[in-house]
Amino acid sequence: MSISNILFVSVEVPITLTKAELEREFPGLILTTIENSLVGEVSNNRFLFASSFGVLTFCNFTHQEIGSILERLGVPEALSYSTALLNQDYPMVLDTQCEKPQIDSNVIRYNKFDKSVASIISLAISQSVGLEKREESLEKKMYESRLIYDIVENLKMKDRKRLMKFSSSIAKERFDILSQLYLLDKPDIIWDDTELESLYNQLSNQLELKSRFDIIEYKINYLKESVELAINLVNQKTSEYLEWIIIWLIAIEIFFTIYENFIKIHP
Repeated sequence: MSISNILFVSVEVPITLTKAELEREFPGLILTTIENSLVGEVSNNRFLFASSFGVLTFCNFTHQEIGSILERLGVPEALSYSTALLNQDYPMVLDTQCEKPQIDSNVIRYNKFDKSVASIISLAISQSVGLEKREESLEKKMYESRLIYDIVENLKMKDRKRLMKFSSSIAKERFDILSQLYLLDKPDIIWDDTELESLYNQLSNQLELKSRFDIIEYKINYLKESVELAINLVNQKTSEYLEWIIIWLIAIEIFFTIYENFIKIHP
């Protein structure tokens, strides 16, 4: 029985990395596109997967090598990425006796390892880190929403602009999740390969991608309803304010009309 260990590590990258920068760091690297992400074989059975949503996944690199590469790419706090940046790792055991992919919370077991397998595993783990980024972002928005609720009765017209900006940020958050993380669509490369599909589905279940997405969806809907309530309240107050202005203008106009008529009758 031939067994070897392979480590996948996905790291949040808080800066934008271009294809040219990655190719400059790894001369000879040929990057191809999978699910709007870039994947390339750096050396024999060592792959790099760069997602379109700011996550780099390293396949078959040591933690020290990863820190060094991130530092050369200009990523802040690269050498302490394991504590300073969002990251997740997943080991794989290449086992010739494991005819179908088997995954539990601790390890991936499979008898095959190539670019397609590395890409599917990298995609799922990077999606998990991408979700974690969104989860943190939504927690901040939930806190901001709670602050709005604390002063909801005291909101005024001047707060409408801030509420509209907050509402736009929630809509953008949802759009980015749907357009970038691809959690509702299976990767194209698994359609004709049942084992790759099983690999992705098992890993997706272990990382709880769908359930975490559902929670995010629920929070976004909650935030949307909350900010709409606050905006409606401000609009109502604005409407009442304008109505009182109109009433006072009409009252003033009636007063001056009566006054003019009185002057005409009693010059």
